[in-house]
Amino acid sequence: MDIRRFRIFQKAAELKSFTKAANELYMTQPAVSKAIMELEEELGTPLFERFPKKVVLTPEGTVFLERINGLLTHYDDVITQAATIKEASCLRIGSGITVGNDALPAMIEKLNKRFPDMQIQVEIASSAQIMEKVRQQKLDIAFVEGVIAQEDVICIPVSTYHILPVASPAFLKEHPIQNVQQLSLQPLLLREEGSAIRSVVDSAFLLHDTHVTPCWTSTNSTVLLKAAVEGFGVAFLPEKMIYKKQKQKRLETVIVDDFVLENVNHIVYLKHKHLNDAMYSLIEIAKSYK
Repeated sequence: MDIRRFRIFQKAAELKSFTKAANELYMTQPAVSKAIMELEEELGTPLFERFPKKVVLTPEGTVFLERINGLLTHYDDVITQAATIKEASCLRIGSGITVGNDALPAMIEKLNKRFPDMQIQVEIASSAQIMEKVRQQKLDIAFVEGVIAQEDVICIPVSTYHILPVASPAFLKEHPIQNVQQLSLQPLLLREEGSAIRSVVDSAFLLHDTHVTPCWTSTNSTVLLKAAVEGFGVAFLPEKMIYKKQKQKRLETVIVDDFVLENVNHIVYLKHKHLNDAMYSLIEIAKSYK
């Protein structure tokens, strides 16, 4: 049995004519007759009395019509509401700490406006932790910084940002820094090992054959920002994060030749994952974010 035959039967019963039902359903009269005959064979009982100019429901046909009317009404309701199912579902978004501190709130706000009925869950953690949750299918889509192994994920670059070494003016007055070697000897305030920013910083020093040991280590860039402002050493932080403190003249950039630190933000999701409209929108929003 299928919904199509039920529809044909319902229309023929309503119009008391196979020919009129065929016209309304944009079918041929023989096709309508065949569908109803197949339904009768499947049920093992006649549903219509056939007369030259009309058809009339048998008692069994009347009972069957009563039962399928409710079924078809419920089916139509489900189809009507299907468009809202996507918006009423849940989207699980992960993010590294830098994007979480900077661009993510504005992007989520735009996404909420486009999909007001969708439940959005956000998790902020290190890039390594976020990638693990994507692979475990605990997150649908995520923002991750740095170099990413791409064997099992789709990885879309969406933006780049500079990382700057910064310190308080008082610290730099006491500790003049003119080259990478001098920078490496300062008390360094660094993110934890495995974080995207730390990987960029370590790689940059290794290019100069220098290995560094941090004075402070933190999973929270804001802690390192405050420590730099208080004069505890040199922190390596995203350019946007330090803009306000620089304007207030509480931090200064350490200028060192041939020492450029840049990171890439990516959107990632598992290969073969179904992308719904909200995920496509998030990718579009991320690419346009300034």
